[in-house]
Amino acid sequence: MSRDRLKPDSKQNRITIVQFVLTIHSMQLGVGAISIPADLARISGTDGWIALIMGWAVSVVASLIIVQVMKRYPKGTILELIAHYFGQWAGRLTALVFVVYSAIFAYLILDRMVLIIQSWIMQQTPPYTLMLLFIVPAYVIVKGGVRIIGRYSEVVVLCSLWMPLAMLVLLKEANWLHLLPVLKEGWMPVFKTVNTTIITFLGFESIYYIYPNLDRKRYASVGVAIANTLTLLVYLFLTLICFLVYSPDQITQFNDAVLSVVKIIEFRFLERFDIVMLTCYLLIISKTWIPPLYIAVYCTKRLLFGGKPELYLGVFLAGMVVVTYLWNPDWNESVDALKWFSNFGIAIAYVFPLCLWGVLSVMLKFKRWQT
Repeated sequence: MSRDRLKPDSKQNRITIVQFVLTIHSMQLGVGAISIPADLARISGTDGWIALIMGWAVSVVASLIIVQVMKRYPKGTILELIAHYFGQWAGRLTALVFVVYSAIFAYLILDRMVLIIQSWIMQQTPPYTLMLLFIVPAYVIVKGGVRIIGRYSEVVVLCSLWMPLAMLVLLKEANWLHLLPVLKEGWMPVFKTVNTTIITFLGFESIYYIYPNLDRKRYASVGVAIANTLTLLVYLFLTLICFLVYSPDQITQFNDAVLSVVKIIEFRFLERFDIVMLTCYLLIISKTWIPPLYIAVYCTKRLLFGGKPELYLGVFLAGMVVVTYLWNPDWNESVDALKWFSNFGIAIAYVFPLCLWGVLSVMLKFKRWQT
């Protein structure tokens, strides 16, 4: 990984607006997509799809605030921005926070992906062994920098366009009465579900690090709105499919509702269509944990004032395998860890940019800071 690969706003690492949109969308759309229908149904029943729209609105506002913050220092990431306005030590502290956040983010998603593979396909294989299968591809992609990550997101999205079309077959099993009456228990259960939905939109905080690489920054606000909307459409599609096929009581019994509902699809030439879907879905999950891994490497390089990024990347990947070998979390422990991490994510993605935007808005009213 050359220095130019990690240098903000370098010509070698420029990305198009399409890559910008799909990188954000890819980081949002991960393991939560297969569990969100059941998660929503447990809190607000079949009215959970309304909470998705509310969560989308909150995430769009937070994304636009991040863009406004990054416009204050367009040639650098959030680390350079913090260092410019608040000093080098504040920049280093920010780097440390993002190293911890991004490393945990990448590990928890990778671990959940491995647990899904183990439970559905390879029950007798240890999780750390399965994790080794993804180390080399992740190393190659992250080593290439933001542009390669953006291109990878483009390829995976194009290769997965057939999946929602295949799931339309399930509409013949749909019972539209499952959605009625709307707001059967009022607005309060829906409001309680919003916290769950805003967590599923986490990933747009990658704007902190990919914005400087955007070729046409004037389209950034439109791009983040499109990225969040694409994620909303996918979540709505999957949620409504599950709500229509399963009864309100049935859906709460499945942890992986989307994978379970796909088992209904049958073709004469294919016996286990759900395994085909799962295999392709692994590519979708991979583009969720690879960007935060890049962010962790970038922040580590800034925190330690240089060094070889390849070494940091290798340490992170090896550390994930070692942690899995020593800890060996089961499904319930993974769920608990993600619930704990969600509070961290809300602070980084929603609270931090709002506070930073407010502070900068006040500071920049004084001529001393208008540089």
